[in-house]
Amino acid sequence: MFDELRAAFREALENFNKELSRDNVSETADRLLVGMRNEIVSEKAAVAGVEDQLAKTRAQIDRLKGEAATARRREEMARSIDDEETVRLAAEFATKAEQHVAVLEKKEAALSEELGFRSRTVEEMYARFNEAKEKRDALSATTGRTGARETLSEADDLFAELDRMAEKIEGNEARGEAAQAFDELDLSPESEYRVDLDEPPPSRELDVDAALQELKRRMKEKG
Repeated sequence: MFDELRAAFREALENFNKELSRDNVSETADRLLVGMRNEIVSEKAAVAGVEDQLAKTRAQIDRLKGEAATARRREEMARSIDDEETVRLAAEFATKAEQHVAVLEKKEAALSEELGFRSRTVEEMYARFNEAKEKRDALSATTGRTGARETLSEADDLFAELDRMAEKIEGNEARGEAAQAFDELDLSPESEYRVDLDEPPPSRELDVDAALQELKRRMKEKG
């Protein structure tokens, strides 16, 4: 999923630069900017999922370490009173917990490394997006399009809506569902969504809660 997001972002960036080379600000360029922003928000949701996995893994490690330490103490107490059965059971439990900790620590290291890589990727995507947006704004000014409707009028509104959706995400399940919802946004040339620089932005706001509820309903139907 991460590789697909980066590939889609790179493609949108390349197409955007091609549009700018035509020396005009087209609706296609605006649409490509929206697509780039969409990929960034999707990547942010995925990174948040890795953060949750890492936090849960660390909590599990701490819990198992505590259980292993308790079992070792019980083992020693049982040995002091020659309770061989308790000694055996406590030792087995402690050993399994310690082995599980060793496995989870490897997972923790891998997740930590992945989180760092994904976080850097998001930062790079943001930098590329901002560069592209600045180019678009500069070209809008030189072409004399009156104010260019505060730069990307409806596109900017959509960016804000996508950010609000990302902030509403809580928990692994919701993040996964939201990532899927972003993937389902139709930004193809055949889409009914249009960015018109000569029209004011729509006043209707996105109902995030309703959208997430509908997505959960669809997920249940698919399950």
